[in-house]
Amino acid sequence: MKKYILLIVAMLFLANCTNLEFVYKYSKQIGELKNNTNLIISGDESDEIYSYIIGVLGQTNDINSNYKLLISSERIDEAQVIEKDATASKFSIKYNIIYNLYNLNKNCKLVETIIITKDSYDAKSAGYSFGTDLSKKETRTKIISKNIDQFISSIDRYGDLDNCNGEN
Repeated sequence: MKKYILLIVAMLFLANCTNLEFVYKYSKQIGELKNNTNLIISGDESDEIYSYIIGVLGQTNDINSNYKLLISSERIDEAQVIEKDATASKFSIKYNIIYNLYNLNKNCKLVETIIITKDSYDAKSAGYSFGTDLSKKETRTKIISKNIDQFISSIDRYGDLDNCNGEN
């Protein structure tokens, strides 16, 4: 009897995992960009953006790349909750990241998009706190990765990267 119950549980588990999809299920478009894109990144936290986008698109030799991706970022920090003693206990971070993707072979712009992501974190104490610094850094990293993932998803939906649609 225990074998049948165990068998039923195992079959239910396998049946529930049949539609499992990987987070980075790359399309043909992302495959074309991978290790074939010259990256130019400027603005706030450009080093974090660079390290994350390299993990997604890979590195390339500038001479042989077929695509160019310009990324410009702006970070806006704001206090959301201000206590009676004029200290802030909750902060928000917003990133405006502009993406411009060019096809170098066709000499045209493929995609120009602005993606805005925002999140917040709590201050751990009224004075200086390493916990607050860590929360801020984790929030920044999470927002940047979410923003880049949204851009990558939009490229998946774009279509043919050799079709410039008459834009220059």
